[in-house]
Amino acid sequence: MELRLLQSFLVLSQELHFGRAAARLHIAQPPLTKQIHQLEKQLGVQLFERHPRGVRLTPAGEALVPDAEQIFAAVDSAVHNVRHAEHGGVGHLVLGFSGATGTALVPGMLRAIAATSPGVDLDVKRYANSSQVADGVVDGELDLGHVLLPFSHADLSTRSVAHHRPVLVVARDHPLADRQSVRVTELENENFITPRRYSGSALLQLIQEVCATGGFTPRVVKETPDAYTTLMLVAGGLGVSITVTGVDVLSLEVRYIPFEEEKDLPVLESAVAWRTKNPSRLLEKAVDSVVSPPV
Repeated sequence: MELRLLQSFLVLSQELHFGRAAARLHIAQPPLTKQIHQLEKQLGVQLFERHPRGVRLTPAGEALVPDAEQIFAAVDSAVHNVRHAEHGGVGHLVLGFSGATGTALVPGMLRAIAATSPGVDLDVKRYANSSQVADGVVDGELDLGHVLLPFSHADLSTRSVAHHRPVLVVARDHPLADRQSVRVTELENENFITPRRYSGSALLQLIQEVCATGGFTPRVVKETPDAYTTLMLVAGGLGVSITVTGVDVLSLEVRYIPFEEEKDLPVLESAVAWRTKNPSRLLEKAVDSVVSPPV
């Protein structure tokens, strides 16, 4: 059944006069008559009874009216939704993240996206590290991913969302736990717990760079698959580590201590990543809603 024929039927059912219905449809009367005959032939029923002053609906025609009205209401709704989605008003986005920094930042990112696109349906997925998040975006499992920089991928674009300064993390009973600040050189003889080495491990790189400013290489006693495991082992007294500001996981079991020379230390940058060729207007609005604060 063609919508064009159904629309002609609906207008004629309202006007009950071929001339007036043809005028509303901006066509001549003979083509309208032909369209109604086509529809009746397709359905195998008579929809109108003709009389000298116009037409009236048959029982079959009366039965078709509410269904035809629902069909066009659905069409109007579909057009509205599609146009609204084109401007980023509705749709579904999946955001991926990893580590403690992702846990700290993602709630605010979700609120920012929801504020600019109130109709969006948001989901989140957690991964072990930024590399896995990036793979999820490339593979289409994610629309948007929170990753740590430096990071690059031929198929992905990134936008900065935050900058994090390094801080020392120790167990609450560690000798340094009550200090207000600490110098990097004081950590030369400490046992370090660090993220496991993988391509693009930004946090591990940050730890190495911070220690390098103190003139030493960290003595790594354990490598972990994720930030939570690192903090758990630190809380258990198995070593110290370096994390970043904005993370307060296990805050009752560990202490976060700033470095005295923090302004001279490298900064960790985090970002959102998405497929460069993704044409979604909703995704574009989501990215635009995430603003990088000043360092």
